[in-house]
This record gives sequence, structure tokens and C-alpha cells, in this order.
Amino acid sequence: MALAVTHIIGTILILDLFRHYVFGKKAFPRYLLVVGGVAGILPDIDIIIGKLVSWMSGTTVNLHGVFSHSLFIPVLFVGIGFFLQYNENMDTAKWYYVIAAGWFLHIILDCGFNAYSTFLWPLHIDTMRFCPSKLAGIYRSGIDAILLVVWLVHEEVHNKIKEYF
Repeated sequence: MALAVTHIIGTILILDLFRHYVFGKKAFPRYLLVVGGVAGILPDIDIIIGKLVSWMSGTTVNLHGVFSHSLFIPVLFVGIGFFLQYNENMDTAKWYYVIAAGWFLHIILDCGFNAYSTFLWPLHIDTMRFCPSKLAGIYRSGIDAILLVVWLVHEEVHNKIKEYF
């Protein structure tokens, strides 16, 4: 499993690249980067839910990587975004698209760090064969720093770092 900071920074980095090179700053405001960063860590809410259920039931319950790490959830958010966009509510639809992207990137990062995920929940299909065995496991503690430096260098090279201060 990737560290929490990696989920947040990785999502912000990828969304910011899309903001700069695909959508533009006016169509993709900075606050959506924050929404995406938060969405990048949201699938791990199942850890808190599992601890709460464990505390209430008096037994150990591990829900991590079950329902919240399914591709069903980002697809659901994209569907809601399409519905809102179809009804000409693009400002709210953007939120759902960014949340879907952050959630999806979380699942992909966990796959790269060899964390077990049930991508196709509620179907009971073993999806671990799609994930690399140990892509970044040994670099887990430093990858968030690398991502942050890459993002800051990119922003400085393109004279865009001053947008964040």
C-alpha cells in the first residue's frame, strides 16, 4: 500500500498536469486540485470504518481493500458527473469527475504497491494477477518526496509556482 502522502501528492501532480496541458486554468480551478488530493486518500476510509466496527463488535474486522477499493465507485462518480453535465450543471459535475479521478488513482497506486484490492467488487474475482508483484514496495517511503520534487520543478520551470503562493 502506498503511503497516505503519496496518494495525495500523486493525485495532485497528475491532476495538475491535466490542468496545465489539457483543460486549462479557467476550466480547471486550483480548488479542484485540493478536492482531487482529498479524493486520492478517500478509499482508505475503510480503515477507519473497520476500526469502528471492530470497536463496536469487540472483534477484529478488516475491511481495507474490499468495497472502497473497487472500480465500481469511480465509475459511479463518473456516471453522476455525466448525469449532472447532461443536465447542464457542469460546475458540480467537475467535482464528481475529479473525485472519480482521485479515487481511481488511489486504486492504481495501491496496485503498484502490491496492496490487495478487489477491483471488481461486488464480484468475487481475484484481480491481483493484474498488479505487478513489487513495483514500488521498496521505494515506498521516498516516492512521495520524489513526486513532490518533480511537481515543484515542473511548476518552477514553467513559471507557474507563483500561482500557489
